[in-house]
Amino acid sequence: MQMEPIVGALWITLIGMGLVFVVIVLLWGFMALLVKVTADRKVAAEDAETPEETADTYPNGDSFPAPAEDLLSLKMRAAAAAVAAALALQKSSPASRAPETDAISPWQAVLRSARLTQRNTMYTRKPRGNAS
Repeated sequence: MQMEPIVGALWITLIGMGLVFVVIVLLWGFMALLVKVTADRKVAAEDAETPEETADTYPNGDSFPAPAEDLLSLKMRAAAAAVAAALALQKSSPASRAPETDAISPWQAVLRSARLTQRNTMYTRKPRGNAS
């Protein structure tokens, strides 16, 4: 007689878990279906691309670059341009860092000492009993 509530609770648990896994499988199938439907549209859109659009992408009229050779030269040009831009910005911008000095300011000294005191109090123990 006492086992009936436990059996009922187990059945409810099994049904709930089963429903959760069924919904997960349905969502997985729905996402797979969406990927297949949208992938076909992307392929059709890429096939419909005209040479004029390619000319806009590559102004010199060349076709797509070869996989290894032209991409490497394009990457090298992009890296060289990025370095040149960074060097130009570094020379033209005013120094954003404070000059380095050996002395620290008073507020730095106060904050550092407070931090050291806080760290040291973690490792010190209070004496036992009523020491006065």
